[in-house]
Amino acid sequence: MINRDRFPDALRGFALIGIVIVNAPFLSVNTVLGLGGADVSNSWDLVPVFLITTLALGKFYLLFSFLFGYSAAYILRSDKANVARFIARAVVLIFFGALHAIFFWHGDILFMYGVLAILLLALYFRREKAVRRTVKVIYIANAVTLSLLALLLFVGEMLGEGLGETVTSSSLDFSLASGSFLDNAGARFDLWFNGLPASFALQAPFAFAAFLVGVLAARKQFLADGGEAITMKKLAVWGFAIGLPLQLIAAWFSLVNQQSSNYSVGAELGWFTVTFVSAPVLSAAYIGVLWLLMQRYKRGFGLLSAAGRHSLSVYIGQSVILAFIFSAWGLGLFGTLNLTLVTLIALGTWLVLAGLALLNSRYFSSGPLEWVLKKTTEPFRKKA
Repeated sequence: MINRDRFPDALRGFALIGIVIVNAPFLSVNTVLGLGGADVSNSWDLVPVFLITTLALGKFYLLFSFLFGYSAAYILRSDKANVARFIARAVVLIFFGALHAIFFWHGDILFMYGVLAILLLALYFRREKAVRRTVKVIYIANAVTLSLLALLLFVGEMLGEGLGETVTSSSLDFSLASGSFLDNAGARFDLWFNGLPASFALQAPFAFAAFLVGVLAARKQFLADGGEAITMKKLAVWGFAIGLPLQLIAAWFSLVNQQSSNYSVGAELGWFTVTFVSAPVLSAAYIGVLWLLMQRYKRGFGLLSAAGRHSLSVYIGQSVILAFIFSAWGLGLFGTLNLTLVTLIALGTWLVLAGLALLNSRYFSSGPLEWVLKKTTEPFRKKA
């Protein structure tokens, strides 16, 4: 049996900060391009684009995915008695994800997580060697695929081949600026549903690989308070030493490309590939640093831990608040603010929800959506 440690909750709360910062531009600037829709000709957009690309893009959703796999052990443990409950949770996540995607955030990950959770069962009880092999195959295959696609696009551009029309906006952009709540929902559904194949192709393999790494980590209780400090120090040092320079280089050249009069789609995908392929290295550094800080300073992580214990409520709550702020049926600020202000609003949104989660923890054992998830899957729990 794996006891629940305090660090995974704090790490999950930390991951939610990065997630809301990365998601916010899709809800406030451009529903298709997100950060790519910012005006990098001015420093109020340029600086946050560079920092978010370097420090957040691709890193925090991997942390969230890793923790999903790690937390699977709290339910499945080392036998198959709770498989039915795990599947029930996956189905509920799919339902939550669909509603979330249609009404608030078209880039929802819960739907994908629910689908991948069911697939995870095929490997969860396999031996470590088999799981490790699968992670390597997924990672290498996707890194090679993205790299080859970027190269083909770049060569095609050099040869003067037309790449077709690039989609830079959607009907949701116009709907957010002037439409009603239901108008937004219709436009958001179209964007989400039509984008599912691309979303699964790009994100699902890396997320599933992170699931599996989380499963392996849970077997060794890697995130436990009594874990090995030397390992965490290595993650922190080598993660920053290798991951941060790669992220800085990719972010810098991506911005240079965006500002160039000879903008290249192939080059942009190439630097995007560098960002995503090297993201796990920097994500590992975040794990190491936060774990070391929590071991040294026993207090001061209440907000992170509370947000992590209420992760489902906070994740969806972030979208609800941002949708209200930027949609015409709310405050109507879509397309009106620079990215610096958008980022500050995103951070403020997390802070408010983390504070509410901390307050809720004093009176209740779980958040509102966590309670719904628990009650809907309770009938499938293994009987004592």
